Amino acid sequence: MATIKEVKRELRYRDWAEEIAECQSSGMKIREWCRMKGISCNTYYRRLCVVRTALLEQIANTIQPIVPLSSSAALQRSEPEAIQPRSNPVCEKVMIRKNGIEIELPQEVSGTMLLTLLRGLREC
Repeated sequence: MATIKEVKRELRYRDWAEEIAECQSSGMKIREWCRMKGISCNTYYRRLCVVRTALLEQIANTIQPIVPLSSSAALQRSEPEAIQPRSNPVCEKVMIRKNGIEIELPQEVSGTMLLTLLRGLREC
């Protein structure tokens, strides 16, 4: 259960995120927007950094670990977006398909690269 301090921090971060979104959608230069709102540019950028860091932590906490599948398990899945190896049982490349996007990766692709790619595809 969240403490009062954690709830207050979450609300403050949400307020900052709304302000940042307002600034970015205003079409104004950041300096002008900050002057209009009565905050310094340093405060704006510090809040931006805090909000981004909190968002990255939140994303990192919600990402499920990647569990490797054998080539037969990937082929048995009925979902069209499954990661499927080529027909060759010795998997030379990995294919990822989602929403009309097709990505072909070498078998040696790093875990970091694959995780980054999957995070990006989640937004599609």
